[in-house]
Amino acid sequence: MARSAFVDHTDRYEPDDPDPWGDDARRRDRRATVLRLLVTMLVLGGAYVGVAWWSSTHLPNTVSVGGVQLGGRSPDEAAATLTRATTGVLATPIVLDVPGGDPVQVVPRDAGLRVDVERSLDGLVGFSLDPTTIWSRLAGSVELPLLTSVDDDRLTAAVTALKTAVAVSPREGGITFPDGRVVVALPASGRALDVTATKLAVRRAFPDTTTAEAVVRAIAPRTPATTIQSVANGFATTAMSGPVTLVSGPTRVELTPADLAPAVTVVADGRGGLTPRVDAKAVSALVASRLVVPTRRAVPARWTFEPGNGRPKVLPSTDGSALDIDAATKAVVAAVGSGRRTVTVTPTTATPALTTLQAQASGVGSVVGEFVSVLPAGDTTRRADAVRAAAALNGTFVAPATTFSLGRALVGKVPVTGQEGASQVATVVYNLAWGAGAQLVSSSSRWSFDPRYPAGRESALTWPEGDVSFTNDSPHGMLLQVWVDGDRVHGRLWGTRRFDVRTVAGARTAVVPSTVVTERGAGCRAQAGSPGFDITVTRQLVPAGAPAGTAPVRSEPVTTHYEPQDTVRCAP
Repeated sequence: MARSAFVDHTDRYEPDDPDPWGDDARRRDRRATVLRLLVTMLVLGGAYVGVAWWSSTHLPNTVSVGGVQLGGRSPDEAAATLTRATTGVLATPIVLDVPGGDPVQVVPRDAGLRVDVERSLDGLVGFSLDPTTIWSRLAGSVELPLLTSVDDDRLTAAVTALKTAVAVSPREGGITFPDGRVVVALPASGRALDVTATKLAVRRAFPDTTTAEAVVRAIAPRTPATTIQSVANGFATTAMSGPVTLVSGPTRVELTPADLAPAVTVVADGRGGLTPRVDAKAVSALVASRLVVPTRRAVPARWTFEPGNGRPKVLPSTDGSALDIDAATKAVVAAVGSGRRTVTVTPTTATPALTTLQAQASGVGSVVGEFVSVLPAGDTTRRADAVRAAAALNGTFVAPATTFSLGRALVGKVPVTGQEGASQVATVVYNLAWGAGAQLVSSSSRWSFDPRYPAGRESALTWPEGDVSFTNDSPHGMLLQVWVDGDRVHGRLWGTRRFDVRTVAGARTAVVPSTVVTERGAGCRAQAGSPGFDITVTRQLVPAGAPAGTAPVRSEPVTTHYEPQDTVRCAP
């Protein structure tokens, strides 16, 4: 089947100009539109930038920093306002509460704390095209904290300065025994400031609050309460549990807890423990004063001399009886800390200081030194003094390695200062030691020469300034024998001879003659003068019994100076 062709017979309009507007017109229109849009955008952008610039130079209207309202101010105005507003914060002390103690305080400015204004305002101003930032600055509400800074060295110094006010030393406990009772004082801890932690507390408080809590650490006492209580329940209770009874034969004495208490102590040992102590010296005095039993004094051996001032003879010693205080003390000390409260005290034999056997073996058998001094005729006072001094010295024993002092031997018995009788005996004793070869310790010569004494070998006694003393440096004892017969003072020193003594007197030198003085009147007293001079006398010690010519084992020169004494003549 054949298909028929379609023929379109519709009328068509075809204008003479197919594009009446033209491409150029359309392009011009588009350019105008774009230009208008650009102008509008420039105007709006300029306004937007202007608003952004204005907001960059002023803080938001409702901004506050640390509670200080700064809205609408320029950065400089805001900084000045914030500085003024925080001045009081820097000057207001931060009070630190101390646990268990009085509060202390720190002034922020003095402690190196400050408000950092620049950092606190940072970010509130500055150019930004961010619409969110611009809007928050124009219409937002901003509340910011104050930012701070610190000089750590100054803060450390300020907090460290509080240590003394905060510190409390621990109270050590102890045990005492008033009136024989056990009294326990329990210990208590002390405290010390923790500087590092307290600094942190101050930093956290500033600038928002004016109070904080100081951080302290406890300091424990050296001895814990448990240790003290243990000793109190043990030793202390036992020590004061009852009397200690002393028994010596029929005698019984009770030492009550009140009696014993002053001698009993409990002391810290420095290692956290307690050491009970009983004062042996105090117990000894207590025992000696309370326990009174019959005793007998020991009498040492002594010497008498055969009739006519003859040889020495030993008078036997006598043993005594006495309480052994040391043993009794040890027993009481032991009883205080134990349950055994009875102590038996047995008297012991008291041995004399020098027994008969010791005296007999002392070597007092021969004369090792002898000297005689002539008293001035008619001077009864001098003779009486010499008699008393001789009686006080006669029979004095000088043990080996001991020093004899004439002043100590006579003081309280005979006047020892300014008395010629004692000084004349002093010359006798000095020459006894000289002749025996004993070690000479001290002597004091007269200021002027007296021809009754050997020049350079005499001594006065002006105790305590001037003394005559010697040391028995031999292994044997020495015995003084001194007596007055008529106008002479006799002296012997008994012992065992070790040396033969040679005395060499030198020539008198620097001689000054005596001046003759004539006086008139009833009060004139004639006086024989004496020259002044120097003299050296040498003691040479030669072994006893050595042949003539043997060299001395020791040579001891002694130089003496004498002042001249006037010769006084009385004219009618």
